[in-house]
Amino acid sequence: MEVTSFFTEYLGPRILSGLQTESIRYALGTLTTFFVIWLLLGRLLENRRIRKPLPRQRQIKQVQMELKNSFFAMAVFVGMDILVFEAANLGLFKKYDDISEYGLVWFWLSMPLLIIFHDTYFYWTHRAMHHPKLYKLFHMTHHRSHNPTPFTAYSFAPLEAIVSYLYVPLALMVIPTHGIALYTVLTIMIFKNAIGHCGYEVFPRHWAKLPVLGWLTTVTHHDMHHERGNGNFGLYFTLWDRWMGTEHANYLQRLEDQEDRARERKHAHQEAAFAPAE
Repeated sequence: MEVTSFFTEYLGPRILSGLQTESIRYALGTLTTFFVIWLLLGRLLENRRIRKPLPRQRQIKQVQMELKNSFFAMAVFVGMDILVFEAANLGLFKKYDDISEYGLVWFWLSMPLLIIFHDTYFYWTHRAMHHPKLYKLFHMTHHRSHNPTPFTAYSFAPLEAIVSYLYVPLALMVIPTHGIALYTVLTIMIFKNAIGHCGYEVFPRHWAKLPVLGWLTTVTHHDMHHERGNGNFGLYFTLWDRWMGTEHANYLQRLEDQEDRARERKHAHQEAAFAPAE
């Protein structure tokens, strides 16, 4: 009876609550990106499309695959959530509930620190999963989306989902983190992930050449990773790729080429609009 009560009164509700939380965050990031960039602004952003889209039927099949993989990845996240937050309740991590414990300054400072920590963790684990002995088991599922969509964001094999989630307990071991700060950073992460796979260069292309803004990854930066299957491993920042020599050598040129094509298309449209009728 105690076992039954454990599943019906504790574990079952935790699983359902976790799935609801993960699904809401995933839907916020992926559906918002899909509706705004693909549907609402798709025609306006035509000149910012990085690569030609897949044929419609292939794209539908890919999105179906991505949604299925994402569901299993979120199931992994929920299972690990339960373990990690139980451990947090036992005092094993630096997670706290009262903002006054560390103050408002630390509350706001902790979020960029969590993002910097995540980018470092992401770069090195992502690069490691491209090792030939690890790639098939961990990362090949994600790269089945050669021409990605916003729904590629969580299209992981279960082992990659575990690696992706392990950032959370590692961060909580070293960075005192309020629950709201953690949830905020994870929400930023799914939006960044979805936008990074959207296939449209939504950021100003000239940013990549600037001293500070050039540290931020563009959509093209990660799209080249999917196109070529290697290099450009960073999530938020280009710094690790540049320090380690893993950024594609023609990354900046690729952005310039996009700009040139956009100007050519705009010029062609203007000429067509003012061409005399026959």
